Amino acid sequence: MLFLGPFGNQEMSEGWGKNKAIGPDGEFRSQNRETIRCRRCLYESESGTFPYKWGVAGVYLGKGMNSKRAFTLIELLVVIAIIAILAALLLPVFSRAKNNAGKVTDLNNLKQIMLAVHLYAGDNNDVLPEPNWDQGSATMDDGKSHPGWLYTVAAGVSGPQRFNLEKGLLWPTLRAPKVYVCPNDDPTETRYSNVFGANVQREQQLSSYAMNGAVVGYMQFNRHPEIPPVKLASMLPTDCAFWETDESEPFYFNDGANYPPEGVSARHSQGGVQAVFDTSANFVRFDQWKQEQEYTGKNRLWCYPLAADGGDPETGHAMQ
Repeated sequence: MLFLGPFGNQEMSEGWGKNKAIGPDGEFRSQNRETIRCRRCLYESESGTFPYKWGVAGVYLGKGMNSKRAFTLIELLVVIAIIAILAALLLPVFSRAKNNAGKVTDLNNLKQIMLAVHLYAGDNNDVLPEPNWDQGSATMDDGKSHPGWLYTVAAGVSGPQRFNLEKGLLWPTLRAPKVYVCPNDDPTETRYSNVFGANVQREQQLSSYAMNGAVVGYMQFNRHPEIPPVKLASMLPTDCAFWETDESEPFYFNDGANYPPEGVSARHSQGGVQAVFDTSANFVRFDQWKQEQEYTGKNRLWCYPLAADGGDPETGHAMQ
């Protein structure tokens, strides 16, 4: 016989009932060639008529067997649980990747800043740029604020807007605000300050990094603003020049420079990012930083050349 299957006209072989198809009740149905060839066969049921299809060798495929099957609630919950498990496994990986990317950017930013410091010193008789110590508020003989590496204080302006980045001493070389900021840092974030006893924003929102106040002897600069910062040649290549400031205390961003005990940011896990005077930038572990900042003598953190212990000539390592 000629059989209309899924691939066109086919001859039904012996043993398959010849010119018959299995109906929905399991019984053979006789079909003529023209019906098979020209139209779908209809099977009468109590509810009316519905089409049934021909399969390989004339096997009937009923409506119930061909219908789409929806997810059950249990299957849906299993899928959701699997997605949740995968997300829990992948989120820490993505977080570490983002953290590492931010750390790499910090290292690159600090290296660029140190190169700018060297260029500035090369153009200024080897004298280092001022660190914007104590809000950069110390005044010169003409009554104007000292410009520092990061900014110059604008007269008559209050709030974060008083710190003018484009008047900073390194701006002519860097000329890119993003170089001053860690990509994982939000300078406008509000945090609780133990110093102010309230939730506040940072005063200085230009940079995630601070210069080591050792270049002006810390509070020595306030007592004797006429004394310039030390020369680059006076600093050891391994002395710490900049670090990424601890963002947990907004007061640490009151200016552009810090004491070593004000610490490094913990956003990069197990340590912080720093730069030294040979222009290199690297990662320092918290335990190493703490050990060095608690040392009572001169070292790479307490490195003011004009003091025996590398700190303030009058108050030593005490924070004022």
